[in-house]
Amino acid sequence: MSDHDETSRKPTLPRWFFSAAGVLGSIVIIMAVLGIAYYTSRPKEVVDAEVVANRKRILADVQASQADLYNNYSVVDKNKNIFRIPVKEAVAIEAAKLDAATRGQPEAPARLSLAASPAGFTPPAPVPPAATAPAAGTAPAAGSAAPAAASASAR
Repeated sequence: MSDHDETSRKPTLPRWFFSAAGVLGSIVIIMAVLGIAYYTSRPKEVVDAEVVANRKRILADVQASQADLYNNYSVVDKNKNIFRIPVKEAVAIEAAKLDAATRGQPEAPARLSLAASPAGFTPPAPVPPAATAPAAGTAPAAGSAAPAAASASAR
């Protein structure tokens, strides 16, 4: 007879225990890798009050220069007669151009307020309205693709 019986060959722990241990071990390893990655990528030193004050001072300077460009007149290139005007004035000029172009009338510069213009500033010359498409029933301009399209649709 044999000293070994059949029940001693079976493992003492069930198979699901090893599966669960593998899953938990994997989670622990992933958490360790993430922790190391976070620890090595975190900021090395805390930003102190002097750096914050310097950043705020720089931001205030940039905002002041932008406000100056946005709200005031200035000369960009006097030789080429290039001037910078406030955005509100530029919007008013472009709105007047668009309004005149949509009505088909010449621009009305009397509606614009250039009283606050600096000395030597001359407003730009009016731009003629853009050419419009021919009205329905009229002949298209020479060289256009309209006749070819008309003949293709007649077939």
